[in-house]
Amino acid sequence: MWPSSNSPRVSQVISTFPNASRSFFSDSFTASRPPVTAITNSSNGFTKIQEAVTEIISAVDLFYGEDLMLSKVIETETETGWFLCSPFRVDLLDPKEAVRTEVSYRDDTCHNMVERLRLSWIVIDPAAKRAVNVASRRAVSVRRHWLTGEVEARFPMVVSGGERGTAAEAAVCGAVVTWGVSDGGEMNVREVSLQIEDMDGTHLNGRDSLVILKRALEGKRVKANVEEEEKSYEEFMKEKEERKERKARVEGRLDMLCVGLATLAFAGLFGLFVFWRWH
Repeated sequence: MWPSSNSPRVSQVISTFPNASRSFFSDSFTASRPPVTAITNSSNGFTKIQEAVTEIISAVDLFYGEDLMLSKVIETETETGWFLCSPFRVDLLDPKEAVRTEVSYRDDTCHNMVERLRLSWIVIDPAAKRAVNVASRRAVSVRRHWLTGEVEARFPMVVSGGERGTAAEAAVCGAVVTWGVSDGGEMNVREVSLQIEDMDGTHLNGRDSLVILKRALEGKRVKANVEEEEKSYEEFMKEKEERKERKARVEGRLDMLCVGLATLAFAGLFGLFVFWRWH
C-alpha cells in the first residue's frame, strides 16, 4: 500500500514494532484522536515531552489515481539546538530537484487533482515504535498561483487535544505539494514539504512541533473518515479566524486606552504649564 514502507530503513524499524507490519498498518491507516491535555502552566500551552525524541522518519507516497508520482523516505534528527529552535519544516526534495510526471496541465486539472490525488505522510518514531499519518486522505485544495503558474495542493491534518483556550489547543500538520508547469503544460513535482501551524497561525519551531507530533503518535486510533477530516479543518480555520478577530479587538481597546492616557497626561502637563506661566 505504501511503497516507502518497503525501503530498508523503514522495513527495519517496522520489524521492531510489537506486531511488526500489523502494528505499523494499524497506526498508519487509522486517524489519531488525542485526549485533551491537562493544564500545562506553560506560557504557550505546549507541554514538555517526557521522553526525548531523538529522530523522526517521514515515509511519503504521492499517488495520482493508481499511478505513483513520488515515494521517498527522509530521516530527521530532533536533538540539535538548531532543530529545536528553528521553524519546523521537512522538505522531501532539494531546491533544484524535480520529479517528472505524466500529468499535463489543462483547464480541469486542478479539479481532477482534488478527486484523484492521494498523499500519505507517515511520521515514524523509531524509539517509541509508533507511526501516524499526518496528511489528509485527499487534498482540501488545489490551486494554480496566478503569478508563478505553480500548482499547489494542500493536505492538512488537524491534531487536537491541547489545553483549551490556548494557541496549542489544536494544530495543523500542513503537507503541501507544489508542481511547476512548463510552457507546454508538463507538470513536475518541485516541492513536497511539511510544517505545523498553531491556532494563532504561527509556524511552530522544532520543539513545539515535536509536542504536536507526539500527541498524534500517542492518540487513540479511530477509523479514518475523509469528511470528518475536512470538517475538522474547516472548524480549525473558523476558530483561527475568530481568535484573530478577538485578538484584534483586544489590541484595539488597548490602543484606545493608551491614547486616552496619553491625552490625559498631555492635558495635565499643559494645565501645569499654564498654571506656572500665570503664577
